[in-house]
Amino acid sequence: MVHTGGSNQRRSLCLLQISRLRKVLPRFPNLVTFQTSRSISEEADLEFIAQTCPKLKAVNLYGVGLLPKNGLYGLSSGGGLPKLSKVSVRGRKCAGIERWLDRFPNLTYLDLGGCRGVDDNAVEAIGLLCTCLSYLNLEHADISDDGLRLLAHGGCSKTLKTLVLAHCYDITDLGLSHLQNMQCLEELDLESCGGEDTDFTDTGVIAAISSNRSLKKLNLGRLTNVSDQSMAYVAGNCPNLEILDLTGCSNVTGAGVRAFSGHRCLETLGLRDCGEFCWSDIEHMVLGCKSLKSMVLGTPPMNDSVPESISRIVTLIHEW
Repeated sequence: MVHTGGSNQRRSLCLLQISRLRKVLPRFPNLVTFQTSRSISEEADLEFIAQTCPKLKAVNLYGVGLLPKNGLYGLSSGGGLPKLSKVSVRGRKCAGIERWLDRFPNLTYLDLGGCRGVDDNAVEAIGLLCTCLSYLNLEHADISDDGLRLLAHGGCSKTLKTLVLAHCYDITDLGLSHLQNMQCLEELDLESCGGEDTDFTDTGVIAAISSNRSLKKLNLGRLTNVSDQSMAYVAGNCPNLEILDLTGCSNVTGAGVRAFSGHRCLETLGLRDCGEFCWSDIEHMVLGCKSLKSMVLGTPPMNDSVPESISRIVTLIHEW
């Protein structure tokens, strides 16, 4: 029903039955984190949360239920939540984001992954109003190249460190080129971006990371038009890269793998369902990249056992 610690000094609460909101919440006025996955369809419920727990810093409404028609506007009731810095409405229907974002100027973390209603208007508002944002998840958002341009030239472009664009099917190479304006990015997720007719190419990937030498984590999973050309560029221009996921990049071959031999920071490399390479390519890269701790491969196209010299690093995942 309710996960709490039983004290009015409790700092976090996960409410499993929204019908108990008014009975439970007054017992915990010092909450810093509030979470529920249940539907909150009444704005009055959000107003009650804000008025009862004014010290909230994080609100996690991850779920599939409804939100009020004005989104999270109700949380700004009265004195609002002046310390609110982290919001997740992942999976919800979240139309009208621009109507409530300006109420929370101190947001540093915003998770809109899988939300219905996240479009170009929404990301324009994010770019303009979220000037402290360091984490933004736009997975499955209905945004275009123009929306990405508005975001990349907005106020958050100088603060954003993590950007998730996975499964944003309407973005093309042109849209990716605008990411050159985001020079503080440390994590970029482009998995399965672009549709069947707009799949990213080397041109887009290279443009996206050309000004981001601070990148530590890069996910290019399922970008089937990305090739060894991108790998050579990533290896040479992302000196701080620690994690690289190339799962499903069928045009990345042994030459692309070898490009990371000598990289000084790479720790994890995912190569499941990639193109053609042999054990000599893998061995060359692993032995040359002293920082590498883990490499994940699918069994095909190499059905032989892992060479002894790299067995400590390489993990085979059997594909069925």
